[in-house]
Amino acid sequence: MWKFCLPLGLLFLPYRLSAADLRPVISREAAKYAAAWQRSDVNLIISYLPPRVVQQQGGRAAALDALNDRFAQARSFGVNRLDAIPGQPTPPKLLGRWLASMLPVTAVLHSAHLDLTQQTHVLALSADQGKKWFFVLLYEISQAELVSWYPEFRGRVIVPEPPAPQLKVVY
Repeated sequence: MWKFCLPLGLLFLPYRLSAADLRPVISREAAKYAAAWQRSDVNLIISYLPPRVVQQQGGRAAALDALNDRFAQARSFGVNRLDAIPGQPTPPKLLGRWLASMLPVTAVLHSAHLDLTQQTHVLALSADQGKKWFFVLLYEISQAELVSWYPEFRGRVIVPEPPAPQLKVVY
């Protein structure tokens, strides 16, 4: 029996090693995604959204309009800078055809006299074993909404409840 298991184990060893190495790739891609948010680069942000999410938002043009509206609304409230700081991703898990990993994210909206800090999460998804990563920002996304986009995640991915935002007066 061991003569059969040893070669089989050696055969799958590269896959297991590459799966262990995916967190640095996820972190690097999450940093690029965060930088796109910081620059208000709506085209790059959309390129990191899974196609299903873009479709649910009414297509690329509607998703671009929604993002542009959000950035314009933030500017109208006096936000002059956004910092997005991704944390360490969880080890990716295979969920149906997707590799999925959860990352905590800290977003800080800076204005002239206030900083608003919000903790949230991003769901990293890859359908090609980690070559291309998509990101679903889970801020203001309900569990039902996520499951409507990805029914295969029902009971397997839990949308974390975000804590209350923190306000800090700055001078």
